[in-house]
Amino acid sequence: MNIIFFGSQDESIELLAEISNNHNILAIISKPLPKNSKRRKFINPKLYEYSQKNNILFLCPNKLDSTFEETIKSLDPDLSIVMSYGKILKKNLINIPRYGTINIHPSLLPVYRGPSPIQNTILNQDKKTGFTVIQMNEGVDTGDILYKSKKYDLNLDETYTELLRFLFNESSKIINNLLSKIDNKELCTQKQNNKLATYTSLIEKKSGEINWDVEASSIYAKFRAFSEWPKIYSFFNQKRFIIHDLLVSDYKSTNPGNLEKIDGKICVHTSTQNIILSQIQFDGKKIIDASAYFSNFDLSKINLRTN
Repeated sequence: MNIIFFGSQDESIELLAEISNNHNILAIISKPLPKNSKRRKFINPKLYEYSQKNNILFLCPNKLDSTFEETIKSLDPDLSIVMSYGKILKKNLINIPRYGTINIHPSLLPVYRGPSPIQNTILNQDKKTGFTVIQMNEGVDTGDILYKSKKYDLNLDETYTELLRFLFNESSKIINNLLSKIDNKELCTQKQNNKLATYTSLIEKKSGEINWDVEASSIYAKFRAFSEWPKIYSFFNQKRFIIHDLLVSDYKSTNPGNLEKIDGKICVHTSTQNIILSQIQFDGKKIIDASAYFSNFDLSKINLRTN
């Protein structure tokens, strides 16, 4: 089949390589970088490099408008595959390929419909997860189920990137068999049970702010869920600092937000156990060692809830 892939994650390369073994990838459609970004040319440079190495058309449209739809029509695709693209496809675009458009969604639908299923899996400290392939329609992850994976065990240490990569890799193991069934019209679809549906929302920069009054395990979950973006952060002397590395200690907390030095390490009290801060970064500054930085202050006078 001739396939168009919509995705914005470098972790999808293994999936694309597997598809290429049996099918022709006409184009890779990715999200453009935010305006005024000076970091790099593409939001996913490895994905771009893969497309160039394999002579695949690479597009980053700002709008999925009628002009873009005409571009897709001119490619005459049999199928579009969407995975972690980050934009909503309208009905006209979904229906252009001969077999329509399928979505590989990183949750066991109808649980965690919407844009942030992996983050919510981690935030809620779920012990199992999986992925679902659906035939896309106009709804938000409401299409008929073509394939649902088994439940995979989680150890509650996975970061967003690690879990995303794992689910991408697992989906690559079944994709060609699934595509063969689609092409041969051998698939039996299953309606989703809307009564069991749960929904996720867009992650915002402000989502990363830490509430030191919650349990240490919840803060650690937020650290893992937002490891790629927006990171987790707190404030000291009215200045924001990002936490790049932390550990949950065995020491019990007494006063959430208080700082304490234990065994040479900077610890922050929560509602349960202390959080050990290792590396932090104030906005516009370099990453620094937390212990070295806070050694310049009287810790008994610091509470991060009020800074």
